[in-house]
Amino acid sequence: MLRSALVRAARRVAVQQQRGYADAAVATKANIWDELGELVTSDEGKRELATLRSTYADISQKLAKLAADPEPINWAAWSKEIDPKLVQEFKQAYETMKLPKFEGNHIAEANTQFAALLKEAEALEAASRTRIVEIQKELANIQKEKERISTTTIDDELAADPKLAEEIDTEIQKNYFMVS
Repeated sequence: MLRSALVRAARRVAVQQQRGYADAAVATKANIWDELGELVTSDEGKRELATLRSTYADISQKLAKLAADPEPINWAAWSKEIDPKLVQEFKQAYETMKLPKFEGNHIAEANTQFAALLKEAEALEAASRTRIVEIQKELANIQKEKERISTTTIDDELAADPKLAEEIDTEIQKNYFMVS
């Protein structure tokens, strides 16, 4: 019984320390999934996005549970089951316990790294948009060339390139037109 009381007390302290992380992790834009859904076009990508969304929801629920305030210790109930003097000592030790506060800058470092990644992603997006325009121009030129080739005759080609026409005429006169 005493051990379970200590375990619960330790868990409460751990939950209080994690609460700051949980609050930060749960807070996200609600419509981010809609925005991502518009960007994903393939069926496989949509399946992966749905899996990611489900995983995110599970993690958010777990973090929300961690962020909830724990039930206070019922010292009176423990006093009925265990020696009241011992319970009083544990209560006093629990109330005077001072835990070190986390003084890390992990969140600031993560935000800095995220900002750098976001900047890089925006640069890649701009480069991709430029490349898409270039590829679309190339495809339009290829389509025009395909249409031109499908309607062009030999006479049109020879008229467009008189040097080639003269070379062919010379080979025909010298009987070089046969492939051996």
